[in-house]
Amino acid sequence: MSMRDYVVTATAVVGVFAAVSAQAATEVRYGLWAKPGEAQYIAADKFKQMLEADSKGAFKVTLYPGDVLGTEAEQAEQLALGTTQVFASGWAGIKQIEYLALPYLMSNLKNYVSVIESPIGQQWNDELAGKSKVRIVGFLSRSPRQITANRPINSMADLKGLKMRVPELDYYVKSFVAFGARPTPMAFGEVYTALQAGTVDGQENPIETIYAQKFHEVQKSIAIVDYIKKPAYVMVGMPFWSKLKPEEQALVLKAQRASEAVVEELLPKQQEELLQKMKQGGIQVTYPDRVPFIQATQAVRDELGIKAWGEKLYREIVAIGQKTM
Repeated sequence: MSMRDYVVTATAVVGVFAAVSAQAATEVRYGLWAKPGEAQYIAADKFKQMLEADSKGAFKVTLYPGDVLGTEAEQAEQLALGTTQVFASGWAGIKQIEYLALPYLMSNLKNYVSVIESPIGQQWNDELAGKSKVRIVGFLSRSPRQITANRPINSMADLKGLKMRVPELDYYVKSFVAFGARPTPMAFGEVYTALQAGTVDGQENPIETIYAQKFHEVQKSIAIVDYIKKPAYVMVGMPFWSKLKPEEQALVLKAQRASEAVVEELLPKQQEELLQKMKQGGIQVTYPDRVPFIQATQAVRDELGIKAWGEKLYREIVAIGQKTM
């Protein structure tokens, strides 16, 4: 049964919890990177409200925003140990899922969902559960990743020689090499200071992250290039998940689907509002021609995609990723 099929089941089992006794509620610690006010935090709060209400108090959800529970790796370990129950981040757990974020590979979130819910995606999820003791139960949309810099980026040529902070993963590094920049892998928590000090000339992130982290205060421009479209993965720890009854799992998934609907509605509006605020603050927004960016990263997609999945499956994923949905 697909994880989304449980939503139908959930509507029929809410009543199961109507007679919950005075037992202690099941604690659900939910860690995520987003901060209050961000669309994804609002969506996570929807998860909290719905799960608590539908279970008649059998679950008690506490949100831990802004990665206050630790790094992605630390929070993933907490899921595996059972000290945290739900975690939303860009951490995918295994390379087969991680590399769905190759530059310009996916058209939108629906393409991600289609791959993850295919037989091969379900196999990856089972491998993730076995290897890391966590399981993907859904997604939270994030806006596409854009580029900020200390000078306007009107074309790919304007990136030549710029020292750009990137996450410590090879496809980010190789993408910026392809763009002609000088990628500098760096931990996320060091980025603002590095931009402020001029240690790096720019960085890349979704619009909502750029604003929340105040990167626009120490940059002059944002280039809208949509070079990576990657959601946050919402995961549960297997110590928590395996103890739940089917009707309880159904309620968790129902709350997750509602959470997804919230962020999908809010995010486009919030992205435009945040861009306008940053423009008013003096940052320049540019819209370079994306064709050179797409062409420049073809070799990155081919090399790493074939390495991650083999050529046959890579071609299948390319077809799904570019399909209109």
